[in-house]
Amino acid sequence: MNVLFVDDQMSVLEGISSEVNFRELYVDNVRFATSAQKAYEIMDEMSIDLLICDIEMPGEDGFSVIRNTKKKHPNTLLVMLTAHAEFEYAQESVRLGCYDYLVQPVAYEELEKLIRRANQDIFDRQKRNQLYEVGRRMKTGEMELLDGIILNLLSSNPDDIESAMELLKLLEFPIDRQKKAQIILLDFDEYRKSDDSSAVENKIHKLLSNALKAADIVYPIISLSTVNHHRQFVLLLYSAIQKEPELSVGDFHRFFKQLCTLSSGAFQCCIGGMAPFGGLRTEYRRVRESLNRNVEVSGVLRLEYNGDNRTLEDTNLQQGNAERWKNLLSAGQQRVFAVEFENSLEYNLRYASDKQKALRDLHQKLTHTFFDFLYSNNANTSNLFGGSYSYDDFMSSYSSADALMEAVNYIVKTTRDIGSSQLPVSDIEKAKTFITDNISDPITVKDVADHICLSPEYFTKLFKKETGQNIKEYITVTKIEAAKDMLENSPIPVGMVALELGYTNFSHFSQVFKKYENMSPSEYRNMVLEKKK
Repeated sequence: MNVLFVDDQMSVLEGISSEVNFRELYVDNVRFATSAQKAYEIMDEMSIDLLICDIEMPGEDGFSVIRNTKKKHPNTLLVMLTAHAEFEYAQESVRLGCYDYLVQPVAYEELEKLIRRANQDIFDRQKRNQLYEVGRRMKTGEMELLDGIILNLLSSNPDDIESAMELLKLLEFPIDRQKKAQIILLDFDEYRKSDDSSAVENKIHKLLSNALKAADIVYPIISLSTVNHHRQFVLLLYSAIQKEPELSVGDFHRFFKQLCTLSSGAFQCCIGGMAPFGGLRTEYRRVRESLNRNVEVSGVLRLEYNGDNRTLEDTNLQQGNAERWKNLLSAGQQRVFAVEFENSLEYNLRYASDKQKALRDLHQKLTHTFFDFLYSNNANTSNLFGGSYSYDDFMSSYSSADALMEAVNYIVKTTRDIGSSQLPVSDIEKAKTFITDNISDPITVKDVADHICLSPEYFTKLFKKETGQNIKEYITVTKIEAAKDMLENSPIPVGMVALELGYTNFSHFSQVFKKYENMSPSEYRNMVLEKKK
């Protein structure tokens, strides 16, 4: 990864250069610029993956640098360094689509955390692009492609293993026959009992990815996941560099703890040893024996979670969910928002080992929630702060629990005033907009209900009453209409149309399409092409 820091204060850049261990963060090149012109010269010389730019600079300011970089280098992740007392800077970072923003003076620990997260996201994006291109050529979807590759790695047929290795090399995964991977098998009750297995499968793949990140198992550790023929999730972890991953039992327990926190149901997890990619099958069978037979196998770590009657909503209350908070504010549920935040605050102060860090993390989520709400509602912020409560009061409210709750009370009052000055949007219209905006995801009724802060049962009845349609049917029909539009007006392969609409299983997409249109997606496209002749 290539990183560029832009700040007119040389002392700031020297501090970052001397205090941040870029080698341990796997940064290939780090460059520094004290002006916009110098930054542009560096970006003309080399590709920059992450730009971290100060705003207040003489001459051309950071806003201009970020806007110009966004236009000329759209793949560069942009981070804004904001002055502590300038509210407009933080709001502008949201409007410009910045990856993140940091308030100066920046703690080096926070800066390193951001770089690690950016490195992981850049790697994930590169892999998605490569999978998309290879999938386009092979006329298959991303998940189908990876599923086939990983299952072939576990095959008893040497030709299948060789084929999988070649495809991974084609996709530029840093891999060879002797490189070792850690094998993890997981069995989720939710997936086994689900009627809509494709949506749940995609959800669990995301859950695994999020749990790895939360446990700080990130680049250079790379993960590959698939589902085997026994409806179990297979997770392979290996290193992008020559050095083998140094994952301890403690790392796996942190990963398991995050899974328990994020999962809404019971599951089992068996963690095996290291095995070379050219011979994964033997270790894979040992781990599977432990999982299938529920027995202890030498060298296999068995962990089990029974659900503990906790729901995902309970977990969100404990950790603090910025997206849910924003939805509550948008839905006019300020009282519920305040209660949930206070519950999160109480939980974190009771159980967090570093209480000051817990306060800072909650403050950051609260700030993002507030700024996102203001931007989404095109709020006039010219007179937002002043009088007895200033912007500086808000930005320093991480100092104590009482100060944070004062900030929450201010947000409740402000957002309620903003909401009352706008025409209300019905819950049904909000739901329809959410479905359209998230058409590329495997949307569930619960996802939509959560967005408008209603229970799935009540929302289902309300939607049926207001529209005369079943909500599940509406989601499916909306996706089919979008599919027809893509099949008619775009040349992308049918397999990629399915992927673009959140279907990770092409066969399932084809069956659903045929149910509504009485023909397969390919037949529909051919019919449209014939009519256009």
